Amino acid sequence: MRGHHFKPLFKRDGNHIHCDSSRIHVACIYTMLPLVVVSLLLVGSTAEIIPRSLLFSDQKYSSVSLSPDGNVLAYLAPNEEGISNIYTRCVTCQHTKVVTFDNKRHIGGFQWTAVPDLMLFYQDTDGDENFKLYKLNISNPSPQNQPHVISDRPGVKVVIIANNLITPRVLIGLNDENPAFHNVYEFDLLTNEMTRVLHNKRFPPNIVVDNDLQIRLVSEEADDGSLVYLRPSNKANLRQLTSDKDLWVEYIRVSPEDRPLTMPVAFNADNSRVYWQWGEGTDLGQLVIHDFGHPDKNEVLYTAVKAQIGSVLLHPTDFNVLALSEVYHKPELYVANNSILDDMQYLVNLRPTATPVIASISLDFHTWLVTYVSDEKPYEYYLYRRWQQKAEYLFTTRPELVGRKINKMVGFSFEARDGLPLQAYLSLPPEASLVTPLQANGSDVELAKLGLLPSTPQPLIVFVHGGPKARDVFGYSSTNAWLTNRGYAVLQVNFRGSVGFGKKLTNSGNGEWGRKMHHDLLDAVNYAVEKGIADPKRIAIMGGSYGGYATLVGLTFTPDTFACGVDIVGPSNLNTLIDTIPPYWAGFRKDMIAMLGADNDTPEGRESLKSRSPLFFSDRVKKPLLVIHGANDPRVKQAEADQFVDSLKNISIPVTYILYPDEGHGMRKPENNLAMTGFVEEFLHKCLGGELEPFHLGQYNSSALVMASADKPHEPRLKTLNRSPTFRRPYYNTPAASQIVRDDVFVGDVFTHTL
Repeated sequence: MRGHHFKPLFKRDGNHIHCDSSRIHVACIYTMLPLVVVSLLLVGSTAEIIPRSLLFSDQKYSSVSLSPDGNVLAYLAPNEEGISNIYTRCVTCQHTKVVTFDNKRHIGGFQWTAVPDLMLFYQDTDGDENFKLYKLNISNPSPQNQPHVISDRPGVKVVIIANNLITPRVLIGLNDENPAFHNVYEFDLLTNEMTRVLHNKRFPPNIVVDNDLQIRLVSEEADDGSLVYLRPSNKANLRQLTSDKDLWVEYIRVSPEDRPLTMPVAFNADNSRVYWQWGEGTDLGQLVIHDFGHPDKNEVLYTAVKAQIGSVLLHPTDFNVLALSEVYHKPELYVANNSILDDMQYLVNLRPTATPVIASISLDFHTWLVTYVSDEKPYEYYLYRRWQQKAEYLFTTRPELVGRKINKMVGFSFEARDGLPLQAYLSLPPEASLVTPLQANGSDVELAKLGLLPSTPQPLIVFVHGGPKARDVFGYSSTNAWLTNRGYAVLQVNFRGSVGFGKKLTNSGNGEWGRKMHHDLLDAVNYAVEKGIADPKRIAIMGGSYGGYATLVGLTFTPDTFACGVDIVGPSNLNTLIDTIPPYWAGFRKDMIAMLGADNDTPEGRESLKSRSPLFFSDRVKKPLLVIHGANDPRVKQAEADQFVDSLKNISIPVTYILYPDEGHGMRKPENNLAMTGFVEEFLHKCLGGELEPFHLGQYNSSALVMASADKPHEPRLKTLNRSPTFRRPYYNTPAASQIVRDDVFVGDVFTHTL
């Protein structure tokens, strides 16, 4: 069967889509690209400052999920003590109740199960990512209704391997014997019995399981960097598997260049066939299906058109493909099944300038939880009752922002210096006056139509994403809303090494840390300056994780380009970064070595990594630097920040260093996130001159410690945490929602071995 694009002939009449429904599988692209109206705003007008507390306080609704029977919504929200707990809301009666009562540790996330009124939830300790797992009966919630502990052993990371919402069992992974490898256990939700089904001394935790919770595939890296998928051999006891070599046979070998695109998606209803995203022979990838055991006989269902396949929506019980998405500039949803055409048409018409996202579907397929992707407003949730073809508005994640001016986010493309096409986003301050198409010349006319050209060059922040095997995407962002509200333009570049735009772009980043990946950022900056978007004297660089590394590279390798930089949990020495990765990343080490372009097990490799490590070029720093880190970061250890700050202090170069003793790889606690944005805002105000909401140390009762201050360059860095581990109750204004926390963040955290 030849692959097709799920894209029949159609014509648009207003917001209505006419499709040729004569085909068995009809599909339409449901992306309503709004007409861009460019208006000339008053020069010099200033937007009203949006308080940080409205943008970065804890979520009012996050991880919103519909129960399998479609009767109850669950979500995370802060309690009176400011600690995130689980709340439920009746779909028909709208009665809301809290079902967990933790006043010390935030709930990290939760999952529904096949057993009515039983939930799983998980927590870590101060950002260490060693998640603990609990089972909770929510039928009669009270502080005395203590959850059942599934695993809370110190130093052990729990992974939910599979939860099919149909059988009263789940598969979980525990690195309880070797921190590098997870044994797999079957946990009975009714009896609390736990049975080991895979004794694992070899495989990383991306275990492939069918709809009956049977392990079907595991994977491991080959010496050449290929990813080899293995299936149990005929000798294997499927209820008592081990990782012994003679019990596994090769299923398929994915080449290093195809790894960014090739991965299993799901099994069909009777587990005889398996869907894959497939990379061989194509740059953007395909959705395929084959009979299990015959990966050489793929049936191509879809070939990506503009960008890699993003999400694949399957029917909750028959597992037929309903729709899938691509995101180049904006999300584009392709419908693959004629049975939901009318439903999707209704949802598109409901919010024609946004893209619908199906967040949850009841098992009977009657009730859908729907949200929308838009840059103009925060996420809004609707409950769609399919039998009525009617959606009920539920809530917006940020009601306090209704009526506030939020930035637009515009995607555009440009070429790097070596001709590689790159994608990026620009967000301008809402009050910035714009060049009209009539005022523009040549190719700038199209940019003016998009709203990309301000009348005067703006102070610009290059905001670099982490990963780097990740990407920036279109949609509402609290960070962008905050920075643009303060008067800064925000430039986000999907540089080489990013995902989402094909394996060529991703693989072209291999070995280019501190080289061409940084050149891509510089080329984007030059483009913004040449087009009159950015003021070349007021450009800052900021980012977290890999973005923090990029910040340090910017201030050391190109010290005259940026006016200042903000490094959040970024590595400074690539050798010590590799030496201290989490043990459960061992199964992906070769992929990380390929990404970095050198192996620190060899003298040549260590020298190559050293040559691209900002630590050894710290004497080149000329511009102000703010360093922020979490003391419990398992991915990029605190020492990465300590050693860079010490190297600056040793030669009396000013630097400010903020450490959070109760955080890990990023700020999860709202009081700490609020304080971090306060430090950053004050720093950028001094550097670039944007608007400032007053901030002072201790304002939010965060755990922040000022380990070094640029105002005292000759004082040594604070080296001990002279503070009680018990912190005061956090400051909260009216709790506001943050960005959506995806329901799969717990599992995704394990499978995404990124910075």
